[in-house]
Amino acid sequence: MRNILLFVLGIYASTLIAQGGMYDICPIKNSTEIPEAMVYSQDGESVDLKTYVGKRKVVMVFYRGGWCPYCTRHLSALQEVKDDMDKLGFELIAITPDHFDRLDSSVKRSGNGDYKLFSDKDIQAINAFGIGWKVEESLYAKYKDKYNLDLEWWSNAKHHVLPVPAVFIVNNGKIQYQHVDPKYSQRLSPKLLLAFLQSVE
Repeated sequence: MRNILLFVLGIYASTLIAQGGMYDICPIKNSTEIPEAMVYSQDGESVDLKTYVGKRKVVMVFYRGGWCPYCTRHLSALQEVKDDMDKLGFELIAITPDHFDRLDSSVKRSGNGDYKLFSDKDIQAINAFGIGWKVEESLYAKYKDKYNLDLEWWSNAKHHVLPVPAVFIVNNGKIQYQHVDPKYSQRLSPKLLLAFLQSVE
């Protein structure tokens, strides 16, 4: 029994070490102007994120990919307050390192939500917002071999970078609030997001 427990703890510890990069990020600060970054629409058209956002009110959600059930459930949950977001003048957009050819999976798995979806396949936005971390080779292999999850297939790239799940509230081109949590199962609740939005002037 003791050997089994030590084995399980060893696996758990090795996973935490492999994911340690998630805790080394340095997110962009509040009151900072959003950075320039090129992303892609579902049609593959390049979009300058800073120009797209402009001076509008935006809720910007960064998520790991259409393969992540925590992410797609979060996107689905945010629909609970979408009407309230609209009334407050906020647009909901979601950004993922998935290639734009894979974005349909996010739409389907999140319940065909009403939000703008962008591919950050070149990880420009993820890195510019300071939330990117590199998946180590051992963890990449584990994802691929054990869970049949090939990050290179989803992104059509070999950078192996994922974002720490994050929500940025943007107004007049500047970050007003942010929720960034390396514990990827912990997400900003719709009610708390709405409370933040109601305090933005």
